Amino acid sequence: MIEKLTKVWSSCETKQLAKIFEDYMKSIGVRKHDQRRKNNVNTYMIDGNSTGWNRIQCYYHKESEKYAEEDLLLVLRKRAGDYFIVGRKGERAFEVDYGGVKHFDESLLKEIMEEHKPLFNTLLQL
Repeated sequence: MIEKLTKVWSSCETKQLAKIFEDYMKSIGVRKHDQRRKNNVNTYMIDGNSTGWNRIQCYYHKESEKYAEEDLLLVLRKRAGDYFIVGRKGERAFEVDYGGVKHFDESLLKEIMEEHKPLFNTLLQL
């Protein structure tokens, strides 16, 4: 699993990850985060514009819309740093950078990947 996720980090571009994440969210019926709504539970958000697409952050808020309470977090940075993070509720399940794997929580990663199987199937085919 580590090798496959490391391959995602090395071969995927930020806009590519954003597109895959957005397509997956739409396929499971999750709506895009909208600041005009009072309730943004069960929404997703993609932030890449703020960094000129050097870093992409993909959030899926299932039960809470608070920061660090997201059900799924994917972060990919390709320029001005180079790393890939998979996390949930403020905890990192997997982190890799140019120096190798920095963090690997096998049980949390397995849980995340099982819940979001179609997303990770697409990512692991890259």
